Amino acid sequence: MSNTYSKLARTASRWATRIGMTVAAVALTGNLVAAAELKPVTVVLPGSSAMAWYPMIVAQQQGFFAEEGLDVTIKSLDGSGAVLQAMAAGRAEFGAPGPGPVLNAVARGADVKFFYNLFSRGLFVLAGDRNDGITSADGLRGKQIGVSTADGAEVSFARSALSSVGVQPDEYKFVTIGQEGMAVTAFDRDTIHAFAASFTGIAVLKDRGVDIIDLTPEGLDLFGNGLAVRGDIYRDSPEMVAGFAKAVHKATTWGMKNPEGVLTDGETYNPQEVERRDYARALLDTVNQQYAPIGKNTLGFLPASGWDAWHKSLLETGELDKPIEDLSTIYTNEFVENLGE
Repeated sequence: MSNTYSKLARTASRWATRIGMTVAAVALTGNLVAAAELKPVTVVLPGSSAMAWYPMIVAQQQGFFAEEGLDVTIKSLDGSGAVLQAMAAGRAEFGAPGPGPVLNAVARGADVKFFYNLFSRGLFVLAGDRNDGITSADGLRGKQIGVSTADGAEVSFARSALSSVGVQPDEYKFVTIGQEGMAVTAFDRDTIHAFAASFTGIAVLKDRGVDIIDLTPEGLDLFGNGLAVRGDIYRDSPEMVAGFAKAVHKATTWGMKNPEGVLTDGETYNPQEVERRDYARALLDTVNQQYAPIGKNTLGFLPASGWDAWHKSLLETGELDKPIEDLSTIYTNEFVENLGE
């Protein structure tokens, strides 16, 4: 009798093993099929800060892009100009440029569509060193102003900010100095008297001992960088754009509620930025403040008034030779209309 039971037990064990292997094989096959069905796309960012661009990183790490059928590669470049060039060359489907460079690119014939507002409250600050004794933007006449890149969004912002207080383009000079670390040296040597920097850059300057004074004029209605897509993708694959917007939106709302989760995900992109936890938390808090929609707008919404302000400013500073007839062709809110808060 015991031999019979032993045989039955061995048989049952073999069948259980086979069933387990079959289930595992089916699961593996399903995963491979699912992976094969994901559409590979690339998004290029104008900087390497994990906190500033966390929605894309979180969407990747938390699987929100995958839920929308997207296998997203995230790449960091140097400024909005480089982002738009990569998109124009077909090296990326999506990017996160500033609205000023987008308007300039469209005026030159670029085929790009802005579809999601990230920094609704602006990305850049015109920062001075308090020790220089300059207390306002109009004190920058005859001075040199540092910028990270010669064709980045910070250049358009600085021109607009100075123009708003009557400082004309021929009354100052831009100096391309690279990243924030070089700005510290430039301030020390009096090479520059202001730096047009993102708020993440301001955090770095403060962290390295620069006594920052905000020289940004009040009343600028200039929102910051957002998401853009190549025109051919927008026309041929709107469902892809919708999925990208939905994943980023979900990641943003998730990140606002789970800051520690953002820090953990951020380590996969820029571990050096996140290793000093208190600094990273403060930076993330500032990012979320800048992301917060204005008034009754929702996350991602692109205000017509903001585009009008950018357009007017670029015309006044001479960055645009002539008006763009219909600004509504450059951006769309169709992918954020039903995403909620």
